[in-house]
Amino acid sequence: MNFARSVPDFRRSDKGNIQHRLADIIILMILARECGCVGRADIIEFGRLHLNKFHRLGILRNGVPSESTLCRAENGINDHAMADRMQDFAGAFHKELLKKGCGREIICIDGKAERGTVMENGRNPDIVSAYSFNTGIILATEACQAKSNEIKAVPRLIDKLDIAGKIVTADAMSMQKDIIDKIRKK
Repeated sequence: MNFARSVPDFRRSDKGNIQHRLADIIILMILARECGCVGRADIIEFGRLHLNKFHRLGILRNGVPSESTLCRAENGINDHAMADRMQDFAGAFHKELLKKGCGREIICIDGKAERGTVMENGRNPDIVSAYSFNTGIILATEACQAKSNEIKAVPRLIDKLDIAGKIVTADAMSMQKDIIDKIRKK
């Protein structure tokens, strides 16, 4: 919950018409989307279904936000600030899980094409991810540039990671001399 509270509230508090805390709305949207809810109507239904659980957690004290409130929240949240807070949360959560885990961490690097999304050039965007096998958390991602493939994105991804003393796995496409040298150096 702390990461949701740390997202800057863009709303005008001087009007006195704020019924829902922004952190509550963020938690509702994240949990609903994690459970497969796509649209705002689905998120509202999810909130109503689990309202008693949310109340026990001290969330959504004034009920489930309306569709227009969810829309304003989605449009008003600073995406970069939210991503930074989520990254901080995931990093802290990852460290806690590693403390309880076993031995040496294994980081798996792989690229995937995003299906259902088409860029202006007609291609599906490619995303390279670093996944912690030990904790089940995506540590970092890097989008491949237009007219490029994961060979160029993997070094940028590795720059984002602390891989010292860890086992790094990747598929054959990432087994380029420059990439292997970078992994060894780090």
